[in-house]
Amino acid sequence: MTSTRCLAASLMLTVVALLVAACGGGPSQPTATPTSPPPTVTPFPTFAFVEPTKAPVFDQTSQDDAADDESGNLGLELDPKLVGRGRGRFEALECGNCHGANGEGTELGKSLLDFDLTEEDFVTFMRSGGELGTVHQFSTDRLSNSGSRNLYQYLLSIAQGD
Repeated sequence: MTSTRCLAASLMLTVVALLVAACGGGPSQPTATPTSPPPTVTPFPTFAFVEPTKAPVFDQTSQDDAADDESGNLGLELDPKLVGRGRGRFEALECGNCHGANGEGTELGKSLLDFDLTEEDFVTFMRSGGELGTVHQFSTDRLSNSGSRNLYQYLLSIAQGD
């Protein structure tokens, strides 16, 4: 019986040794270690040249003729609806306190009857205050872009005597 036990124990040890070796529990094979670090991938930015947009060509003679028309309105057709809205902006911003109720001017502000700015120059002036500083500086929360256009239309209308 002892020999069967010995044989069974020996068989059992062999099976366990095979299982351990099959599962990787045995001595591991040495792995090769790299002798130098692997190369790194460095992304290089690439730039594409985009052809600039060509400036539009305008017929300068028609603009000059419109600016020199007899009405003095810088070639701009006045819209009565926008003029009315501009008057509302004039009153809301209390422009009349310095420039007079009809833009005739007071000792506090000059007359607006000789108003001759372009719309772009006027909006720039109202955003920056120009040389007058913050007295005439209106951000878009007090004078929106459409409000600026409306006020411009109103000032043109009083400059024309409408």
